[in-house]
Amino acid sequence: MISKCFTILCCLIFFYSSFQLLRYDYETKTSEKEFQAVESVAFIEEEDEEEIVPKVEQVQKKKKKKFQYEKLKEQNEDCIGWITIEGTKIHYPVMYRKGDNEFYLHRNFQKEDSKTGTPFLDGNWDSEPDNLIIYAHHMKDGSMFADLMKYKDYEFYKKHKQITFYMEDKKYTYEIFAACLLNAEHEQELYHMMRLETGQYQKYLEMVEQKSLYRTDAYPEQQEQLMLLSTCEYSQENGRMIVLAKKKIEE
Repeated sequence: MISKCFTILCCLIFFYSSFQLLRYDYETKTSEKEFQAVESVAFIEEEDEEEIVPKVEQVQKKKKKKFQYEKLKEQNEDCIGWITIEGTKIHYPVMYRKGDNEFYLHRNFQKEDSKTGTPFLDGNWDSEPDNLIIYAHHMKDGSMFADLMKYKDYEFYKKHKQITFYMEDKKYTYEIFAACLLNAEHEQELYHMMRLETGQYQKYLEMVEQKSLYRTDAYPEQQEQLMLLSTCEYSQENGRMIVLAKKKIEE
């Protein structure tokens, strides 16, 4: 009798686990399709300047993507921009609700319940020139900010230093200069960077350098605006992986 009950219990656990895995797979794939739909609204291709291709001696028109902030704003007034890191899956809208760091943890762009959530700007941000903190989940399928884990590898960092951030109707480029592995319970100080006075700024950079996984030559030389990207890291309890970048170019 005990053996039979144990077998039934094992079967129930197996079926429940299988159901949860299938559900997770369905929800993440649905989320991917939803973000693809948002992207189709966010960007349109338009012809740029003509370019002569030497081998065929033909004139070809280069195409570039134009960010349509107002179109996104029409669909969701909380959208503040879009973040992209070439060579990763990080290519998403960024949301912002003043004073609120919970809403988009488990909601999609349409404000519906979602396991993946949507990347969002820290609710304590006010306006330029405040530094930026953007959060997103570390999903097991590699979506959201899971690819920040790749910055543990210095060789990966060297080939993927640039972040493109469209904020409202402007395009900015940020250069990554540090990657840090933290414990969210005991190492909160690196998140205290939204508003730094001149003296605090340099002390903050020194603290970042001490905690960074490797040394780089890209640290800010002046008081450039900073961007911090944050996601969960699972090698330790309450682990966080953060990547820091400085603003470089405004277009």
